[in-house]
Amino acid sequence: MSIFGVGLVAYKMKVSDIKALSVSLSYTNPKYKVVVDNSPTSESKEVFENLGWTYLHNSKNPGFGVSHNMIFDLYSKFADYHLIVNPDIIFTGDVVSELVGFLDKNEQAGCVMPKVYYTNGKIQKSAKLLPGPLDLIGRRLPFFFLKNKINQRLELQQMNYESGIFKAPFLSGCFLLFRSSVIDDIGFFDSRFFMYTEDIDLSRRLWKNGTYPYFFAKTSVVHREEKGSGKNINLFKIHIESAIRYFNKWGWFDNERRKINKECLGQKIIASKMS
Repeated sequence: MSIFGVGLVAYKMKVSDIKALSVSLSYTNPKYKVVVDNSPTSESKEVFENLGWTYLHNSKNPGFGVSHNMIFDLYSKFADYHLIVNPDIIFTGDVVSELVGFLDKNEQAGCVMPKVYYTNGKIQKSAKLLPGPLDLIGRRLPFFFLKNKINQRLELQQMNYESGIFKAPFLSGCFLLFRSSVIDDIGFFDSRFFMYTEDIDLSRRLWKNGTYPYFFAKTSVVHREEKGSGKNINLFKIHIESAIRYFNKWGWFDNERRKINKECLGQKIIASKMS
């Protein structure tokens, strides 16, 4: 079986979360575990290193994508696959080997993510269609009916999240295993996005390359998501700025987006038959 490594970007990460994630990863056997800590100080260095992490500190905080790019550029040559994981992820069992096995068998897959649960046991709809400008605006308005209607379409709720396998134009960046050779070809995260929408951009580039992002429900993790941009005005501003950069890059009136989304919806029948 192929080998993989792990990249983590941290910011003021709690010691309890460092330990919880490290315990989860102890079920796997990564070639490397590297963290870029963008906190103002390196006070977590000893905790990380005692738990087997290679620790890199950058108090300038260049952002989520740039920091993950740094890890990939330095370490990905040592592994076939590269996992990015959020600080608030936990799991039991060897989740990653299931994902590695899937990529080993499916060369058209550029990355894969497992089923993701919230802490309340509900499934996070982490595989989505590419959003348009009105989608992102509508999901922020305080109108439940409108938000629910948009989410039903964007979140591929007609797909089999319980046990299915399907490709999606956009996968959430909380827990993704990438084929390193593909990222070498198309590039990793676009450094223009400080955080937010960088996972939409990368998923889209993978789809256009014909090395698709896949959702794989046969294994799972738990995501203690906090939705920071909905609670913090500065993060909300960053979210808006990233969305503007995304649509400036790909187009505000985007026929290609519609074509990709239509192609995604058309593959529902074959998706459940993949292994």
